[in-house]
Amino acid sequence: MTHYENTRGTKVMSDSLKTPRNLIYEIFVDRFANDDGDSPQLPPTSGPSYSVHAGGTLRGVVRRLEHIRRLGADAIYLTPIFRAPSNHKYDVACYDEVDPRFGGDAAFNELVTECRKHGLGLILDGVFNHLGREHPWFRKASADAECPEARYFLWLDHPNEYECWQSHGTLPELNLEHPDVQAALVTADNSVVRQWLRRGATGWRLDCANDLGPEMCRLITQTTQEENACDGTIGEVMAYAEDFARAGCLTGVMNYYFRSTVLALLSGEINAAQAATNFKRMVKSYDREVLLKSWNILASHDTPRLATLFPNRAQRKLAFCLAFAFCGVPMVYYGEEVSLRGERDPDNRRPMIWDENQWDEDLLGFIRRLAQLRAQSRALRMGTYVSLPQPAFPSVLAFARVAEHPADTFVLLANASDQEVQGRFFAPVTHLFDSLPLRDALEPNRITHMEGGSLRLSLGPWDVAMLRPEDSRQPRYSYFSGYAYSMGKFQ
Repeated sequence: MTHYENTRGTKVMSDSLKTPRNLIYEIFVDRFANDDGDSPQLPPTSGPSYSVHAGGTLRGVVRRLEHIRRLGADAIYLTPIFRAPSNHKYDVACYDEVDPRFGGDAAFNELVTECRKHGLGLILDGVFNHLGREHPWFRKASADAECPEARYFLWLDHPNEYECWQSHGTLPELNLEHPDVQAALVTADNSVVRQWLRRGATGWRLDCANDLGPEMCRLITQTTQEENACDGTIGEVMAYAEDFARAGCLTGVMNYYFRSTVLALLSGEINAAQAATNFKRMVKSYDREVLLKSWNILASHDTPRLATLFPNRAQRKLAFCLAFAFCGVPMVYYGEEVSLRGERDPDNRRPMIWDENQWDEDLLGFIRRLAQLRAQSRALRMGTYVSLPQPAFPSVLAFARVAEHPADTFVLLANASDQEVQGRFFAPVTHLFDSLPLRDALEPNRITHMEGGSLRLSLGPWDVAMLRPEDSRQPRYSYFSGYAYSMGKFQ
């Protein structure tokens, strides 16, 4: 492996060591944009496939960074970029170089430079549980059972049978307990983890973190901390992730438990009370900082597209409100912001649409607004979560996010139903004083006020209100005059 000088990021990026990201944008490189920034093209006769390349490149990503920034994202997550035969690159053939189809190392260097100019973090996909059969380690190990590399794998009957990820023979699993494997991937001075951070990446998303196990995740996290990687490690755990959400194991998780909860709520499989229970369990059981830096996902390269599951845009808006308002960092999979459709993978990896006439401008503007609200609010990024049960309204999920100053408070009420609800909702948050006006940040003409710890509101089908105090409506009077406060910077 080549040793690279440490070229870690700018002060803007290092600030995020303390402050959670505003929005993560996931890119499946082969399907995002070609060198000219246009939509990659699949052959006319090609259906969903893991082998057919459409022509997306890292230079294409560079051409579209302005779109990502305008959305409100401050970091991008790339699915694997290292040399591999498939279009998804989870069958790694070489960890030391960017796949030539994506533009090679030169394109990566250009992307690093441009991400820094735009103030964007650059998170790479670490495939360390397994690799591809074309990797030199596996080729040597298959040819010679006595060679050192043979011990890097878990053989059942050499050379034909070996442990592989979910029985996919093209993805032989690594013997992660072998010290040489740990050194090459993680701990050595020129390890895979270290060298790409030194080349400009700001963190790692760990593929199959549940297969890596907590101890391997902890080792990788420790290494990223040694390299001052501001985005650390985010583990893919497609389950309730309490064991991985402990301090020191990972920086955060891809919060699939959040996704399962939201999708079940939208589909009517659970009511608001069950969703609230799931949210409270995460808040109680996950380490607070880990939860705040976990990714609230609604769709990814492994799941059906949200627009396919829920054609009703109002339902998707409700889902995005929860992703931006619940503890954690919202993650948008490329194309979700313009209602790109797709079934299970690989159909969910269709080429990005760059013809703006085909975009869902309403949803795009809505997500931009949510990102703007989150960027301006300490409560939404780091605030305390307060559950607000509404047993009189089974379809209404309600909670508050509260920061140090009472003016920076959001009360969210989401009606997960196709029926209108109206009435009195209770919001027992200490500093929401009687007669205090609350304005909906999403619908500014919707104003209510506090009445003894409660408020009156009407919510349409799949409607969401994100209410915040408006302390300026009474002339020469402040509801919060008793609070000495200076916002300062996020800590």
